[in-house]
Amino acid sequence: MSELPEVIARLERVETELALRRAAHQYCVAGDLRDLELWRGVWTPDAVWELSPEMVFTGIEAICETVERQWQMFPAMSHGTVNLDVDVEAATGRSDVIVHIQLQDTTWVTGGATYLDEYRRHDGAWRIARRTVTRTFNVGPIPNWGPPGER
Repeated sequence: MSELPEVIARLERVETELALRRAAHQYCVAGDLRDLELWRGVWTPDAVWELSPEMVFTGIEAICETVERQWQMFPAMSHGTVNLDVDVEAATGRSDVIVHIQLQDTTWVTGGATYLDEYRRHDGAWRIARRTVTRTFNVGPIPNWGPPGER
């Protein structure tokens, strides 16, 4: 029975790590599906979304307004989170993202960035309290992008 507290602590650590990873992935899923309810659930109410030093949005309402503007500008987006590494004790994470974005003229471009996250529990769930976007890059239009027959 002396092992039970250690097993419980290990299980709690694993559950926390999975929850932090889920928050990072749900950001991409909510953005790509344009699911505002899921998007709200990703963030703490006082969250900070720093897209660049000049573009910092604080609070869930400002963050939601910003993503809705992005959805209006880009007919489609597809994010892929890679290299996700979380620190359970510090409740922080780092990941890279590759994103394909459709422009208004239906051209697709690819870009990416590194996300630096701080997480916090809110209403019983781990959420993003701060996401800082760094190391952004863009690649030019993707030739022949689209379903066969439309190329």
